[in-house]
Amino acid sequence: MARPDKSLPAARAAALECLSRTLFKATDLQAALDSVLSRSGLAGRDARLATELCYGFLRLKGRVDHVLSRLLRDPAAVPRAASLALGLAVYELLFLDRVPAYASVSWAVEHVKTLTRGRLAGLANAVLRRAADLAAEAREPEFYRAGASETAFLSRYYSCPEWIVRLWVESFGRETAEACLAAQCRPPALGLWLDMSGPVPDGLAADLARDPDCLERSGAAFAFAPGSRPRALEAAPAGVVFRQSFAAHQALVALGPERWQGPVWDACCGRGNKTRLLLGLGLDPVLASDPHPERVRALGREVPKALVFRARADAAAPLSGQVRSLVLDLPCSGLGVLSRRPDIKWKRRPRDLRGLVALQSRILDNCWTALAPGGVMAVLTCTLNPGENQSLRAGFLERTPDAAPERTFATPPDTRLGEFFYSWLARRRG
Repeated sequence: MARPDKSLPAARAAALECLSRTLFKATDLQAALDSVLSRSGLAGRDARLATELCYGFLRLKGRVDHVLSRLLRDPAAVPRAASLALGLAVYELLFLDRVPAYASVSWAVEHVKTLTRGRLAGLANAVLRRAADLAAEAREPEFYRAGASETAFLSRYYSCPEWIVRLWVESFGRETAEACLAAQCRPPALGLWLDMSGPVPDGLAADLARDPDCLERSGAAFAFAPGSRPRALEAAPAGVVFRQSFAAHQALVALGPERWQGPVWDACCGRGNKTRLLLGLGLDPVLASDPHPERVRALGREVPKALVFRARADAAAPLSGQVRSLVLDLPCSGLGVLSRRPDIKWKRRPRDLRGLVALQSRILDNCWTALAPGGVMAVLTCTLNPGENQSLRAGFLERTPDAAPERTFATPPDTRLGEFFYSWLARRRG
């Protein structure tokens, strides 16, 4: 077992631990990062660098893997911890211009030396110096085209598994697929939302809208360019501004929630962003449920106006025929938010999609029984898999004779937001 490397710079140590948990132990990326940063006490510049290394590396891991395949005779022969360190250093060399090349080579060579008791230090040094020489070339598409099929080229350059590339090209055509691929390997827009269910400082919304980095505004929701730090937030009190995907907000607002009636049940509430939005629209009462007890307790404390309880959306509905409006933010493959959750693309497999569709269908059928005649069900997903979107909707409508289709929405492929959602509304015939 390799000794801990006490000479490893703090940000790199945190990033490597987080990436190891994410790639080798299937831990959610943000959960791993939160845990590592909290335990290590990293803050400020080091915490920001560790975050950038984790997210940036996972977004562009496909490019990094291709570079290493060109520079290593047998990549599979390198122990995975050493391979991860090499990959992270290659990411720095190719895509982080503000980090000096000598610094990236130095920490990685020393770390590989520690991991392998000196055995692969020379190899690491040679590989990283050659990678540094390739930096300009490896930023260009042609570097990834040599000897590749069109699918392999798109997979390499846009750093996305081939099965996802094929799914998108077959489903949407080459042009739209490439737009989606380009979006997922860049950081997404920063989404912010003001909780209008309580007091909001005068002028805060106007100040956010005037920020030069503001891309779009919809009511109390704002989208900012990736990496933005709106100055107006410096004076905002706690509990007023929440991070929420602007694309997710669009997908819900497109279904006309301001015209819904209560009781409203957010049956897959998660951390409660949509619950807050529904309350902010003046809907009453708003019920929210989730199967995870920690989320339920946290939301109960943070949003006391909501009636929060623990429940599985695919189990027997506890509110039979009593709900006027139902919101289902379905668990899905997440293929529409790979820019925000880049670890997903390296963990998902095609077989996962079938199981998710079966779960989603159970949730739809189960929660539909809670809806009163004349009530509406809003369904949202954050995926670019037609089987979980258009086909799921069509299947539900076909087997549910009292369901009348109303609205549908899909994030356009030319969006500046970097994320893609699908939503639809059905009304229960009275």
